[in-house]
Amino acid sequence: MKKKGAVELSMTTIIIIVMGITILSLGLVWIRSVFTDVGEISSGAFEQGESQIAEIFGQSNEEVALSPSEVTMGQGEQETATLAIRNQESGSISISATVEAIAFGGGSADGLICGFDDTGVGNTNTYDLSSGESLSRGLIAKDDGLAIGTYICSVTVSGLADGDKTTSLVVNIE
Repeated sequence: MKKKGAVELSMTTIIIIVMGITILSLGLVWIRSVFTDVGEISSGAFEQGESQIAEIFGQSNEEVALSPSEVTMGQGEQETATLAIRNQESGSISISATVEAIAFGGGSADGLICGFDDTGVGNTNTYDLSSGESLSRGLIAKDDGLAIGTYICSVTVSGLADGDKTTSLVVNIE
């Protein structure tokens, strides 16, 4: 009879192990599907945001627009804004943009890194825009050791028919 009890204990152990592996597998599949759905929702939200920015810019008569014009971020963080440039002239133009970090009130802005998404530095590539064509570039503001305060990423777009245009991204560090 002792052998029968030993076999019964082994069967119970095997059943528990099989059930555990099954539950673990189902749980991992469920978690993976949740994260896949979250990734799809996030990318969809970014696409929707970019299309809304393009729509807002499309309704404007401005040659140069920056959206948003102000960001708030914590120390060590980074934020992105969209710089949109439109050729409103009848001919083609070659444009480029530069950005400079400035401290509000004239202090040091050495810890503010402002750059564009196409180059990763403070100037864009040169782009040829035909009449009515527009271009969007990401403007990245990153805190690299700033004190709490207000700073500015000053963007100058060159090559426009009416001369250079300047716009600013206000960066609040909290």
